[in-house]
Amino acid sequence: MKRFLALSLVAMIAGCGGGYDDMDAARAGMSGIGSSTSSPTTPDGKSLWEYSQTGTSRFAQMRSLNTIATDNQYNDAIMLVRIHNFINSSGVAKDYLNITVLFASTDCAVNCQLRYKKNGSTSAVYQVRESVNGVFSENSFALGDMEKLIKAIKTSGKASISVPLIGVPDAEFEFDFSGYDNDYMTAER
Repeated sequence: MKRFLALSLVAMIAGCGGGYDDMDAARAGMSGIGSSTSSPTTPDGKSLWEYSQTGTSRFAQMRSLNTIATDNQYNDAIMLVRIHNFINSSGVAKDYLNITVLFASTDCAVNCQLRYKKNGSTSAVYQVRESVNGVFSENSFALGDMEKLIKAIKTSGKASISVPLIGVPDAEFEFDFSGYDNDYMTAER
């Protein structure tokens, strides 16, 4: 029961980005303080990215197309990929990556490999220092790897991300990353 409550808390915190404005923006029917939500799409209308903004931060988020069966009897594992474009007080913009595995525990207490596949073959392997409660953030990646993975995701179509889950050694989460709206994410706010 404690594990279920802990996972639920992590899912709520990861889903709202950690700030009060983000929490309001994430609630259905709420816009939060100074936040807005929109969904720019590609001309063919097939983009699966969801976009939001809070202050000077913009977010692009996507859920995996598939789920992974685990020993969690209530939910199969799902992966969320979130790119956060943040403008600091000096006006400098930077992208951050947050990958969250919901309803499963990753086997990355010390280190593991995150595999990125495009067109069915492995494009890159990233060494991950640790995953805290199923969340991979900028602190999880070796120097420069987060930026490389963000670039790969932004320019990718169909791809997958594989991470080891406890009890599932190579869990492959599938995505259709096409249609990432770089103009929206980097436009002046």
